Amino acid sequence: MRQIGIRDDDDDTTSGLKVSVPFLLCGLFLAVVWFFLPAEQWLLLFGMMVAYIVPPLGRETIIPVCILWGIPWWLAAFTLAFLDFAGGLFMAWNFPLVLRIPYVGPWVSRFTAAGRTFLDRRPWLERLYFVGLIAFVALPFDGSGSIVGSIVGRMLGMTKAEVLACITVGGIIGSFAIALGIDYVVHLIPPGAGLWVSLAVLLLIGTALLVTYRSYSRRPEADA
Repeated sequence: MRQIGIRDDDDDTTSGLKVSVPFLLCGLFLAVVWFFLPAEQWLLLFGMMVAYIVPPLGRETIIPVCILWGIPWWLAAFTLAFLDFAGGLFMAWNFPLVLRIPYVGPWVSRFTAAGRTFLDRRPWLERLYFVGLIAFVALPFDGSGSIVGSIVGRMLGMTKAEVLACITVGGIIGSFAIALGIDYVVHLIPPGAGLWVSLAVLLLIGTALLVTYRSYSRRPEADA
């Protein structure tokens, strides 16, 4: 069993380059996409990227909105997977800096302090730490994502490279799986149904999946 606790890396310092590179990559991505999307869809994609960074919206909400508004399913999936990579890269390089950010630092500290309880409720994360972290990022768990995934990975004693790899793979699997599923459902809806009917159908499907997941995730706690 791996030792639980934040891993001390040899190079855990931060710098202006380490802070700016993830944001520069996001800016470069938006600049490239500008040449392939109409202005309205580009603005929507930019807004969805911001919404993905700010909780509580996740990929299970953002990807359907992007697809229904005409953004290709593969671009919506790649965008969120790319954000997971950029977020994981930022956390890998700047974890000490994050702890000093007002509001964010105390939240991370509180999450780290409660990490033992968090991992006790998900023992598979500790037993299958690499595959478990990939699944944690890929599946729509409460609070999952690149930031929390980075914290969990470091608590499991994983290196920066291991954590970033897990976040990247998990982000790709989760985003593309949801995008493919939503694209399939959208094509089942009659073309003349209209946008609001499509939104209603996807909302019903999302609600059913959320209720099913909530019921399943709370079962171990009830049996404890």
